[in-house]
Amino acid sequence: MKPTITLPPYPGELEDWWWKQTIQQWPELGEERILNLLRQEIVRQSDRFNKTRDFDPSSYGARDLSILAYGNFYSPRTFAACGYALAEAFDYRGWRAPGKGPIRILDLGCGTGASSLAMLYYLRAWGIRNPIELDAWDYSGKSLTFLRRIHREANHLWPDTRVLTERKNLRHLDDHTAKGGYDLILSSYALNECWEGSEEKERADTIIHLGNLLKDSGYMLLIEPAEGEVCRSLHGASARAVKENDRLFIQAPYFNSMPCPLWQTESKYFSHEVRPCTPPQKVDQINQRLNLEIREVKFGMSILSRVRPRALPEKSGMFRIISPVRKRKGTLSLWGLGVDGIEREYEWQRRNLPKEDQKLLLSLQRGDLIDCTGNPEQLVNRARLKKLEDLSPKFVPRWKESI
Repeated sequence: MKPTITLPPYPGELEDWWWKQTIQQWPELGEERILNLLRQEIVRQSDRFNKTRDFDPSSYGARDLSILAYGNFYSPRTFAACGYALAEAFDYRGWRAPGKGPIRILDLGCGTGASSLAMLYYLRAWGIRNPIELDAWDYSGKSLTFLRRIHREANHLWPDTRVLTERKNLRHLDDHTAKGGYDLILSSYALNECWEGSEEKERADTIIHLGNLLKDSGYMLLIEPAEGEVCRSLHGASARAVKENDRLFIQAPYFNSMPCPLWQTESKYFSHEVRPCTPPQKVDQINQRLNLEIREVKFGMSILSRVRPRALPEKSGMFRIISPVRKRKGTLSLWGLGVDGIEREYEWQRRNLPKEDQKLLLSLQRGDLIDCTGNPEQLVNRARLKKLEDLSPKFVPRWKESI
């Protein structure tokens, strides 16, 4: 299917910048020795994020090796995840740049700035010409120094932008004063660390507090790792926040400000995106002995705003794809979650589909927004469709391959 919006690939200038800092850090070492140092640190970081859940500030963000390993290996996927989330706000959910004046952005837990810089880069790539002022908060002063340097030294990628960094602990957001009035607030892979061991009310209060910093037209993008409990925690907190604050609305991942139905149920799926992203050459090289997944980015997402979402009728055919597309002996199928909050399996008989249509259906991705415009045969939680034209793409972002 034709993309509704295209994401340019991770800039080669950023790949080169991170590698240059790395070889300058250890000029006495050869390339393979440096690569092995990075690989060892990447394994430690992977265990920290996925197994031990150890978020002691002294454990990363303070060491050059940790920062350089993240910058070389993880930054491109963080960059891509932010791009996909921003694309949905921009392409489908109704966020618009102000008619005049600067765009004001706040990035919470920005680290070395992969998401901050993605915001600047993609807004420029999609034709937004307003000046941009970005406030970046993180507890790691060393990470913030890296962010300022990257922004300054690659400023041709994001012209007419300004970045102001502040060292702040996100665990005590209520203690910080901010002037508010933000067009966009972003937190990427950061809140789950602050929320570790917290109660739902505390998490919802954080979201409400952030909502108070938005302009009336502002949007908040909360991105988290694609781990079941983390995503359910995010969606539970979002649901409670909008229930307790009538000036805040859920824009995504679903419709009509509907909280994610999957966070409370025993569904085999949980709300998260699975999107392709072609890794830079250096990531491929580092990964040769690690064999980690590097060609997809997986993330959970909640988009909230002070703007009421577009109203869709309950009988609308709109749905979000929540599963992979499965190819069986005689059928193609996928699961979607619709405006009514019900999970449905959409199924096609392969014998009725031309090969090219089968290929297009197999190219659909978890997170795409589709309108079922045909008249499918309705069974219990299942819709049987006959042709590709029964689907109309409404949000189908695609990664543009490097040339």
